[in-house]
Amino acid sequence: MKCVVVLEAVEELTLQLMSINHPLRDTRIRAAGLLMLGRGLKPRVIAAQLGVSGQSVYNWSHAWRERGVCGLMAAHNGGRHALLSEAQIAVALEIARAEPLTLGRIAQRLEAALNEPLPCKIETLGEALKRNGFSFKRNRYALKKSAMKRRSQ
Repeated sequence: MKCVVVLEAVEELTLQLMSINHPLRDTRIRAAGLLMLGRGLKPRVIAAQLGVSGQSVYNWSHAWRERGVCGLMAAHNGGRHALLSEAQIAVALEIARAEPLTLGRIAQRLEAALNEPLPCKIETLGEALKRNGFSFKRNRYALKKSAMKRRSQ
């Protein structure tokens, strides 16, 4: 099957902007690949330049013909699974709302409440709490000016 994509000026502009600005890396690569296809490059050359398989380029052109821009973005189903479940986050939110605690204390109480170790780094728990409106400050050890003695000469 021939892999040819004919792009109008508006579609080319959209793909250019997507290849530069889209937050998902794989969508940026797909947009760049379709731009190359629209300019007449062969799928194997595009695959070699973008570091993907030749079949991927054919799949992109097929998705473009069927669904347009939505076909490129709908193909994204990757990413790492969440380490904290919604139930674990809900318990952590209850603990954080109960009283002002440090992130370490919240993690300790979460482990005690669930009777299992934290399945992620403490920073991941902090990010989950930040997404739900909580913020944390790092404790600083500072010297007071009055505590410092200056020697007069």
